Amino acid sequence: MQYRNICMAVLCAQTLLSSVDTSAQQSASMVIHTGAVKNTVSPNLHGIFFEEISHGGEGGLYAEMIQNRGFEESRLPPGTTLENGFIVPNRTPHYNLNGRASDWRMPWRKTEHPYWRLNTAPDAEIDIRITKENPLNTATPNSMEVQVKKLSPSGKNDLLNEGFWGINAKKGETCNLYFYARSADDYTGPLTVALQSEDGTILASHTFSSVKGAQWKKYSCTLTPNATDGKAKFIFRFGSTGKLWLDFVSLFPKETFKKRPNGIRKDLAQYLADLKPAFVRWPGGCFVEGINVESAPNWKTSLGPVEKRPGTFSVWDYWSSDGFGYHEFLQFCEDINADALYVFNAGVSCEFRSGTFIPDSSMQPVIDDVLDGIEYAIGPVTSKWGKVRAANGHPKPFPLKYVEVGNEQHGPWYAKRYNQFHDAIKKKYPQLKIISSMGIGDINRHTLDSIHTTDIADEHAYKAAWWAFSNYDHFNRYKRGDYEVYVGEYATNGGVGSGNMLAALNDAVYILGMENNGDLVKMSSYAPLFENVNTRHWPVNLINFNAAQSFARISYYTIQMMNQHRADQNLKAELKMIAGAKVRPKYAGGIGLATWDTETEYRDIEVISDGKTVYKSDFDTRPEEWKTIRGKWEVKNGAMAQTAQGAQRLKILTGQHFETYTLRLKARKISGYNAFIIPFAVKDENKHLRAHIGSHVNNNSAFEIVSGESVADVTPQRRLPAPIETGRWYDIRLEVGPDKVECYLNDKLLMTYEEPSKLIGLAGKDTATGELILKVVNGHEEACITDVRLEDGFEVASGDAFVLSAASLEVENSFSAPRQYVPVKTALGVKGMRFSYTFAPYSITVLRLKRQ
Repeated sequence: MQYRNICMAVLCAQTLLSSVDTSAQQSASMVIHTGAVKNTVSPNLHGIFFEEISHGGEGGLYAEMIQNRGFEESRLPPGTTLENGFIVPNRTPHYNLNGRASDWRMPWRKTEHPYWRLNTAPDAEIDIRITKENPLNTATPNSMEVQVKKLSPSGKNDLLNEGFWGINAKKGETCNLYFYARSADDYTGPLTVALQSEDGTILASHTFSSVKGAQWKKYSCTLTPNATDGKAKFIFRFGSTGKLWLDFVSLFPKETFKKRPNGIRKDLAQYLADLKPAFVRWPGGCFVEGINVESAPNWKTSLGPVEKRPGTFSVWDYWSSDGFGYHEFLQFCEDINADALYVFNAGVSCEFRSGTFIPDSSMQPVIDDVLDGIEYAIGPVTSKWGKVRAANGHPKPFPLKYVEVGNEQHGPWYAKRYNQFHDAIKKKYPQLKIISSMGIGDINRHTLDSIHTTDIADEHAYKAAWWAFSNYDHFNRYKRGDYEVYVGEYATNGGVGSGNMLAALNDAVYILGMENNGDLVKMSSYAPLFENVNTRHWPVNLINFNAAQSFARISYYTIQMMNQHRADQNLKAELKMIAGAKVRPKYAGGIGLATWDTETEYRDIEVISDGKTVYKSDFDTRPEEWKTIRGKWEVKNGAMAQTAQGAQRLKILTGQHFETYTLRLKARKISGYNAFIIPFAVKDENKHLRAHIGSHVNNNSAFEIVSGESVADVTPQRRLPAPIETGRWYDIRLEVGPDKVECYLNDKLLMTYEEPSKLIGLAGKDTATGELILKVVNGHEEACITDVRLEDGFEVASGDAFVLSAASLEVENSFSAPRQYVPVKTALGVKGMRFSYTFAPYSITVLRLKRQ
């Protein structure tokens, strides 16, 4: 195969003059060859990937309201021991360390009974402890022993569960409760269950007159709140002295998605259904790998009665009850009309945790287990596992279409293992498409060359702000082969805070890049999907929620809009910027000094503009010109010294604004890991660019973008000619031009940054309706008037515009305004083969044009 001609596929704006005055709009031209089909776009391009991370399932999509319902949260993961406050996996070899064991370990901060606590009056005497005596079942052996020694006359004799950072009690909306209990002979009184507001008011309650009996018994009731409180708690209120035991306390809203028992939360499930995904990838992600092979998820133990499911310890440091198990996953796919993509553990744990693995000689049971899992999903009811599926209420096969061998493994070792799974699965299920992992990053020959055959290769793409604009031709450069590409995890998650309009613009461009290469990229899914805002494990997530509320980020609506208006065919087109009258400096702003885990001194700072010195530092007499944001800064011998370790140590010059200029200074490393950081284009302490000299432990250099707490590269990491020497003064110079920044070290050019083109688009055709579909992303802060010309006889009769835009790159939807930034539809008053359209600043636009 040969590389695609970049000119054929790229519809990226080719900037003839970088920018225009803010008082003027920009101009562009777009020519669309409506009869020239380049390739087709896959109908399966947009799916979803659901992983247990940031409590996205447990306390999120899975509708259970009680956290640690089975009292198992303090249980150590299989194959680990507790040593000095850390869980330590069995020290067997790491699969990628040449026979050596990893020294990885995880802090263990769990109390005896997390999320449960006594809430009693001072004069009550009640003791609680976790016990394994006389368990409800062996799969979940823990239960809560309660010894009531003295009751308070006030009635406040409670055992409280906080839920998942609150329980969403809604006025008039019924919840179903059940739990198991047994008691000693001395507990003779009633037991009350209740929902309690944050201020202690009882919202709903039910009293069981007796829970006597030495054997476990199931108790159930409904609770219907008389008021609403999104941070309610659940309580047991004890009505007698004596001893009793409790286990598996489950509280569900009566109304779940599709009204299924053991179901999922309606608002979160509806977000997913409204995306109309072609498939659902599950259960991971890193979750599928486990911290060690013993703790990796097992589909078989996620079937059957929920109280008998032992759960899975997530690599994200909490237990999943597996209430949303393999069967529930398959059922959910069917409920939203999506194909199932099941990712299974390949007999190896996470490379970045213990990396332990099952030896090749012991792999056959693992392969057999995978085949059993496929049989459960699609085997006939006469088969062993098809019969189990039918007994679980679903005789019809589930829509399993894809299986993926592991997650983010790579290299020849993985390829050998992949080949074993591939051959076994294809022999029995030739209709399934098998997906291979490519590690964390792009498709790579290191892995592919050792794989005999793969239907689909899985690339993961977590990128920084503006990467998608700079690399719109990323997939154009791929050599075509006998496989398809699935971008299993993608997101703009660097330099965008916790998500904002800048992220959405970049995600939109990345999607256009995939669409533009429809002959190669057939599937994609954003990651991660969910974040419970009380427990974030990943910086940027698509849908945020708490116990009572939720909102989808702008990127969600971007993906939804792209999928709703997905063309079937890509058409040849050209989009070009037209030169403006005046260049506007792109890097105007202030300057600063910074370090990262380094003690550094700076001196002799000078800013020169138009040949004149417009600023010169004098730290001895004017140190107040510089504002400390973070770090310990002090003047030493005429230099400004940063003397504290830590990230993001920052000082900025106040009251100064520069446009095009030369920045000169001297810098000396005193100690630490990195070297020098020079902020420029400073808007404020949370928004600027910077030149980082001595990044990656004093080996590299790069330009970076800072957005809030997030830092990301905007240029590739370049190797330093030599590490920065401690104690030596270096001359640093930034040449900040209208559209380019050059960084010099001791008068030698070190690196250059040029802002990428910011107007990107493509054109396609909906073959069912005959409509022409234009998709354009405008990343400029100015509107862009575009002359659109249609070739090959396509005349517009009417059309609609769908526009998602914002006035700022930093804005985002929120709990208080969950739909502030969503696409807006307007009718287009255009006709004929040529028209003008103005693309709004910071906008994602779809134009659908009907033919006369």
